[in-house]
Amino acid sequence: MTGFRGRWQVLGTKPLIIADTGHNVDGIKTVIRQICKISFKRLHIVIGMVNDKDIMPVLKLLPKHATYYFCNAKIPRAMPAKELKNKAIEVGLNGQIYTSVKQALLSAKKAAVAQDLIFVGGSTFTVAEVL
Repeated sequence: MTGFRGRWQVLGTKPLIIADTGHNVDGIKTVIRQICKISFKRLHIVIGMVNDKDIMPVLKLLPKHATYYFCNAKIPRAMPAKELKNKAIEVGLNGQIYTSVKQALLSAKKAAVAQDLIFVGGSTFTVAEVL
């Protein structure tokens, strides 16, 4: 409702693809509340984050039942996807590493069925690359 691109922006249907730039604890709490309002078969999360913030509090909020696609945006501040995955494993999140945001999203689309939800987020820069 803000009018800003990348705020709970629907990018596709069947599967439903939603992007949101929420990247801190408050933003991710809001994202999780929104995800919980949606009916879906499986949840796929394409996620990239920056390397100059404490991301552990955010990672701890993310759903453990999702399939994760760890990636990094093409910016110097991006946390390498491998490092992101290693931190995510510490809190029980599982998934694969991808060389780019685009590749992660393509892989999520290939793995998803029409009744699934693909969420793209973790960083404004990650979302910007899919927009």
